[in-house]
Amino acid sequence: MQNTEVNFGRVLKAGLIAGFIGVGLNNIWSLIASALGATIPPAFALAVTISSLLPVIVAALIYFVLARNLAKGQLIFTVLGVGFLLFSFFPIFNNPQLPDGTVMDETFPLLVAPMHVFSGALALYGIPKWSR
Repeated sequence: MQNTEVNFGRVLKAGLIAGFIGVGLNNIWSLIASALGATIPPAFALAVTISSLLPVIVAALIYFVLARNLAKGQLIFTVLGVGFLLFSFFPIFNNPQLPDGTVMDETFPLLVAPMHVFSGALALYGIPKWSR
């Protein structure tokens, strides 16, 4: 069953809105976390910008496919999104280094955990809400 109410352009626009809000919030948070004593890695603003925008756009595409083709697509999107958000905390608290080999100190979770919450919440709430 296809849900013709779901429009690709609106879903993509909702993903972009959620993504850019996440970019802003996460970059602001990195400034706040730095003021609170968190260590900021080099070129962190660029990494935050890309990592805040691209996953939310991918989430919007997944939402479109699920909501368009499945009767409970929005529910499935929410369940998968919450699961993925929870799973995204595993490397924050269990991996002492970044993929490039940079060893992170004990302030790293303070820096990035809220960013995962911001982007995840914006994707889970914003994409379905703003694509209507």
